[in-house]
Amino acid sequence: MLSSSPRILRAVARNRVVVAYAVSPNQVAPLLPNGLVPLKHDETAYVTLVGVELARVRVLGLAGPGFRRVPAVELRVHARPAGTSGHAGGTWTAQAHVPRRLVAWGARLLYGEAVHVASMQPVRREQPDHVEVTYRFDWKGREQRLRVQGNKPPVTPVPGTLAHTLLHPDWRFGTTGRGTLLRTRIERPAAPIYRVREHHVTIDGSAVYGALGSLIEDRPPAHVLLSPGTPVTVYWRDHP
Repeated sequence: MLSSSPRILRAVARNRVVVAYAVSPNQVAPLLPNGLVPLKHDETAYVTLVGVELARVRVLGLAGPGFRRVPAVELRVHARPAGTSGHAGGTWTAQAHVPRRLVAWGARLLYGEAVHVASMQPVRREQPDHVEVTYRFDWKGREQRLRVQGNKPPVTPVPGTLAHTLLHPDWRFGTTGRGTLLRTRIERPAAPIYRVREHHVTIDGSAVYGALGSLIEDRPPAHVLLSPGTPVTVYWRDHP
């Protein structure tokens, strides 16, 4: 963690769904911004669909009325700056959807991320033996849906495993309007996960996310994770 970087945002990341697709590093590399390369795990790159709901959000220590409950669905690539090791790795958000214009504007301005506004309805259903989380959002008149069921109780992934890596990126990367690479430090404790027993992804990858989304169309995910939630702290951006 960079001790000189001020804390910008604190929240609880609830009902986090991570659907990870294994792709060829050579396929995804040309779609990354200049300065980023795919982060490989056993010579495989990963593109992930992530649904998350930020609760108890505080920006610069203040709780604004538009930030109390912020759902989002993102398509990310696990990446690192060129010339660095995997310890400098994190995620680059190819495109995200949120239901509030102020949130989208803030993410674009502060962190150089591609964030669009879309009608969104996250739903959590809890039963004695399992939990079901669904993220729905509308894009150009069509509903997109991400649904995962997981068995109770949650368990904590072992550090160093792929599940741990997918849940704990240390950095988020973005770019300025001129293409300058930005990075933002993310801090969160170990995240427990439910054992996923069922998942359904009905998202039109190429229509929503373009060339990167076409890489995950009509293929099964390599890993699906469901986490009940952890605190998260986001620091001010800097340059790799």
